[in-house]
Amino acid sequence: MLDRKHRKSFGLLIGGAVVALIGACADNPEAGKSCPLLCPQQSITLRDTTVDAVVSDSTVNGLPAIGEETFLMLSSHGDTVDTRAIVRFDTITQSYTKSGFDSTIVHIDTAQLLVPITSPDSVHRLSAPVTIELYNVDTAATDTVASILGSLFRPDRFLGSKTFAPESISDTLKIPISTDTVLDRITKGTHLRVGFRLVSSRGVDMRIGTTQSSTPVTLRIKPSLDTSVTPLLVTPVSNTPVDQTFLSGPLADYTIVVKGNTVTRAGLIGVGGVPSRRTFFRFDVPSRIVDSTTVVRASLLLTQTPNRRLSPHDSVFIYPVPVLAGPTITDISSALQFIGVNGQFGLDSISMAPSDSGIRSFELVGLVRTWKGQPTTVSPRTVALRSGGEGSLPAEFNFFSTKAAIAALRPRLRITYIPPFPYGLP
Repeated sequence: MLDRKHRKSFGLLIGGAVVALIGACADNPEAGKSCPLLCPQQSITLRDTTVDAVVSDSTVNGLPAIGEETFLMLSSHGDTVDTRAIVRFDTITQSYTKSGFDSTIVHIDTAQLLVPITSPDSVHRLSAPVTIELYNVDTAATDTVASILGSLFRPDRFLGSKTFAPESISDTLKIPISTDTVLDRITKGTHLRVGFRLVSSRGVDMRIGTTQSSTPVTLRIKPSLDTSVTPLLVTPVSNTPVDQTFLSGPLADYTIVVKGNTVTRAGLIGVGGVPSRRTFFRFDVPSRIVDSTTVVRASLLLTQTPNRRLSPHDSVFIYPVPVLAGPTITDISSALQFIGVNGQFGLDSISMAPSDSGIRSFELVGLVRTWKGQPTTVSPRTVALRSGGEGSLPAEFNFFSTKAAIAALRPRLRITYIPPFPYGLP
C-alpha cells in the first residue's frame, strides 16, 4: 500500500500523463488509434488539392507612386536603364546666427549636398569610378514628367559634380554645389530644385535616402568665414501643388525614369524592374473549402522564367502582400496602391535572382484563413506580389501568367485542408 505522500505523487504523475496525451492528440490531427482513450478510432484526414483558383493576374507599371519610393534610385546602364533623382528645397532659410544675433545671408563661403546612400556590399562593390552630376531642374512646365525634367540636364543648368573612387564610397557622399546659385535662391526667396545624374564607364546603381523612410539629402550652407558660425542644414520640402500637402509632401524627393524596360513580354507577369511594377492576383476559391473546412496550408505556385536583361544575379526578396482596397475600387492600378506591409498575416517572402527559374511557392495560408465566413463583397480574394527593391533596384522578375501557352506553367493555388469533422460519440 502507498502512504498518503506517495499516493499524492502517483496521482500527479497520472494527471501529467493524461495532459501530455491530450496535447499529443491536439497537435496531431491524424492521431487516430494512437489516442484510444480520447479520440477512439477517429482520424482526421488531410486533403491536398490544387485548384485553378487564379482567375486573373495583371502587372501594373509605375508602382510605388512617384515620391513614395523607399530609396531614390540612381542607375546608369547605357541605353538600357537611366534613372535620376529630383530633390526639392522649396524653403531655404535667409538668415544665420552669429554671436547671438540673427544676420541676413549676403555671402556663402561653401555649399554642398550631403547624400546618404546604402553602402555597396561585397557582392555589389563598384569596379570603376562614378561621378554624380547636379543640375538645376526648376521649371514652369509640368515638373513631375520625366521627359520634361530629363531635358533640363544640360550644360547651361550644371550646378556641380564630384567623382568618387570605388574605395571611397561610404554611407554619406559630399557633393559641392554652386554657391552663386544657392545665394541667388536665398536672396530672391525662391526655391532650389536639384537633379542628380549618375555617370560611369560601367553599369552601376546607387540608392539614396529619402524623406519618406530614411535620412534624406541635406543642403549644408556655410554663410560666413567665421569658424564660430554653425553651418546651416536645409532638408528637402515641396510646396507644390499648393495647399495639397498629401500630394506635395511626397514630392520633396523622387525618382524619374529617363530610360527603362517598360514592357513585360506577353504571357508573363513582372515584379520589380524599371519602372518598378507590381502584380495583382484574383482568386476564385470554392466556398466549400474556404467556409466549411480548416485550411492548414495554401500555396501560390508560380513558375519563374529567367530574365537576364539587367542585374541577373542580384538576389532580392519577393513579397506576397494583402490588397487592402475594398471591392468598390475596381481599377487594379489604384488597388495596388493600397497594400499591406511585408509579412502581414504571416505571409513570407522568397529570395531569388532574376536569372533563376523553376517553381516558386508563396505561402498564403494566413491570408486565406481571413476569408472564412466573409463574402467576396466584403473580403475580395486578392493578393499582390512586390519586390523588396521596388523603386530602388532595377532587377525585374518574371513568372508565367494565366495566359501562358502551356497550362502547366500557369499560376495555381494548392490548398491543404481538414474536411468538416463529425464530432460526437462513436
